[in-house]
Amino acid sequence: MKKRLRIGVVPYMNAKPLIYGLNQMSDAIELVFEVPSLLPDMLNNGHIDVSLIPSIEYFRNGGYAVIPGISISSLGTVESVKIFSKTPIRDIRTVALDKSSLTSCALTRIILHEKHHLSPQYTPWNGTYDIARVDADAALLIGDNAMRVKENGYFTFDHTGLPFVYAIWAVKNDSHVPGINNLLREAKEAGIQSVTTLAITESQRTQFTQEQCLRYLTHSIRYDLGDEEIKGFWSFYQQAVSLGLAPEGRKIVFNNT
Repeated sequence: MKKRLRIGVVPYMNAKPLIYGLNQMSDAIELVFEVPSLLPDMLNNGHIDVSLIPSIEYFRNGGYAVIPGISISSLGTVESVKIFSKTPIRDIRTVALDKSSLTSCALTRIILHEKHHLSPQYTPWNGTYDIARVDADAALLIGDNAMRVKENGYFTFDHTGLPFVYAIWAVKNDSHVPGINNLLREAKEAGIQSVTTLAITESQRTQFTQEQCLRYLTHSIRYDLGDEEIKGFWSFYQQAVSLGLAPEGRKIVFNNT
């Protein structure tokens, strides 16, 4: 029996358009759902063959190749990545970081340092959406949980004039997965074409309204990795290097299979 291709993916609404076209291929593909911070180790250890990985982890590892043309990204604020602050921004001294997202943790540090000139103390937390119990001035929350919290007293991420890339598909540099570029591109196209159907199913799963899900999937999140996204990807890396959050000397390498 031919071994099924194991694909690592996050369990959030923002990834559903990327895997919609894969759900009908269970004989050939196994989807492995995990929080983004755990997927890189699973890829490194050979537990999965290809994975959505946090953009910061691509630069930290140095051993991955990017699947071209696909990302989870945004331009401006995004509903599923938020900092909730109990104090005015200038008074933030402690921040609890949702440890399930490596990229959003790095982005929080960059924004608070570069835009607000703050260097607070950071602590990890589990990212449940009961933020009232968090023992910190502010808390980072990601994914569907971030969308469930009432929008009182928070500020959302803004980055630069460029799109911000949260995650990309990646394979290990020394691996060979024939046809993976085309497979994932066709899956993305199928998901985007079926986004209204996805909004209905995600509304049932999350208890958000269909309108909220459709707005999120079509306006908040972007799925291409074009020239502007690559510029934003590279800009994020340079900022991460400046704060010691990623090593110098990395390049963006694309998979060609």
